[in-house]
Amino acid sequence: MVFWIKEISWKKVILSGAIFTVISFVIRQVEALLTMGYYTDPQYFGLWSKLMMPSNGPPPAEFMITSLVFTFVTGVSLALIYYYLRKHLPENKKQRIFYFADLMVAMSFLFFTLPAYLMFNIPVGILVSWFIASFIILLSASFIFVKIIK
Repeated sequence: MVFWIKEISWKKVILSGAIFTVISFVIRQVEALLTMGYYTDPQYFGLWSKLMMPSNGPPPAEFMITSLVFTFVTGVSLALIYYYLRKHLPENKKQRIFYFADLMVAMSFLFFTLPAYLMFNIPVGILVSWFIASFIILLSASFIFVKIIK
């Protein structure tokens, strides 16, 4: 067994994941409102999953529930990554927040934004919007993790 797993405070991880979920949901809703033109443009209807857009109109409840579950799992996963890396980050809280956020934003850019642009017909405007929203979410998450997981 990996030794660091024994020291995990699951209450802090779950709390961090729950707060991450709320913050992410709010930021993603604002981002979706600001970029609604992309979601309603018939040219891009083929991009969206049937779970998200089974027909014209807002996404169904099943999409929202699935999205919340996936976001919570993402928040818990990021909290665990922070748990693993925290001893390798600077002691200063502000530096710790920004180092972890920088690491996660860089990974997001390298492993999502660039490949998505290369492989899919996603408009650059929406990719930029998703990246900015992710940056804000990941910076907020870093703040949460540093404050809750010590």
